[in-house]
Amino acid sequence: MPDSNDEAVSTPGSTGSAAVPQADRGGEATIISARSGPGPTSSAEIGRELLGTSLGPYRLERFIGGGGMGAVFRAHDTTLDRVVAVKVLAGRQADDEEMLRRFRNEAQSAARLDHENIGRVHAVGSEDGWHYIVLEYIEGRNVRDIVREDGPFDVARTVDVAMQVADALEHASQRSVVHRDIKPSNIVITPTGRARIVDMGLARLHQMAGDRDLTISGMTLGTFDYISPEQARDPRAADVRSDLYSLGCTMFFMLAGRAPFAEGTMVQKLLQHQQEPPPSIERLRPDVPRRLAAILGRLMAKDPGERYQRPVDLVADLATFADEHGIELAAPRVRAPVPLPRPASVLPWLLPLAAFIALVTGLWLRGAADRRRDVPGIRMEPPGAPTVTDRSESPAG
Repeated sequence: MPDSNDEAVSTPGSTGSAAVPQADRGGEATIISARSGPGPTSSAEIGRELLGTSLGPYRLERFIGGGGMGAVFRAHDTTLDRVVAVKVLAGRQADDEEMLRRFRNEAQSAARLDHENIGRVHAVGSEDGWHYIVLEYIEGRNVRDIVREDGPFDVARTVDVAMQVADALEHASQRSVVHRDIKPSNIVITPTGRARIVDMGLARLHQMAGDRDLTISGMTLGTFDYISPEQARDPRAADVRSDLYSLGCTMFFMLAGRAPFAEGTMVQKLLQHQQEPPPSIERLRPDVPRRLAAILGRLMAKDPGERYQRPVDLVADLATFADEHGIELAAPRVRAPVPLPRPASVLPWLLPLAAFIALVTGLWLRGAADRRRDVPGIRMEPPGAPTVTDRSESPAG
């Protein structure tokens, strides 16, 4: 098994100013088992073979990087005249129909997401035996590179980024999409300060490639510096609470400049995620308020039931924290949705309202009767009495 310093197959990162998938290094290596097939299997080989060619309407202009799932290119969409990122599957896996079916299904699920903090999926297709997915090309730098080059974030920036990511996770979870690989290199910060999650809903594709090996050898899938305990035990059991655990580890990285369990081999790190509490962020960063440390501790609870159960709950806590500490957010403030009142809470108000309406109606009717009594030429007579409207026409007259 590779140590955390070995280069391994991976998920997204960034190159230059464009944040698109590339090979990760260090503790963010993602362990999968890429299926071999005819033709090039490594991302570098795919890059050399396809650079300068076209897949459908997409002209592959620059090789960016890749990992076990394949290679990523900066491409030009000749139909819509725009820049996109194209991820090409490794190994020309045309003979694996189940893999391709699930690949398309996952891509379609991710394409349903429409959120300002999520990198969008544009299309999925096949050409000359190559299978690819077309992604939004995002300008910016990922969190991993920013921290490594510029140093850890301050408290305000950490809260700002975390709120945006949590809001995106809420949007995805409402549509039954789980990322399964939240980590610093999968969060891109644009020049305007917007946080964008890349490969949203597509991380499971990396697991699909290893499902068969997982059944045989029990290989753990996921990014072992940010993986939740339950996902390490069974990747298929991951839900949005697993993403929240990974977001907690990512917040720790933003503040401390290192992952919670940064030392040791992959096996040692997995055991630490399972058994050991993370280091105290307040010792590493004395300027971190106690309340934020408590939020971080709840996110990284070993038991999923002790974490935030929904990202919107985390958003609400972070928004309150930001208000209390006067934190100005770079992105527009995310507000938790206000739940609609249940019928039981509405019913007590209906009875007084109905009584009020009945009272007003009664007063109006009584007033109308009084107005008719005061009209000249109209007299209210007892039943059976003749009605006189003009005395000149009466017998006595």
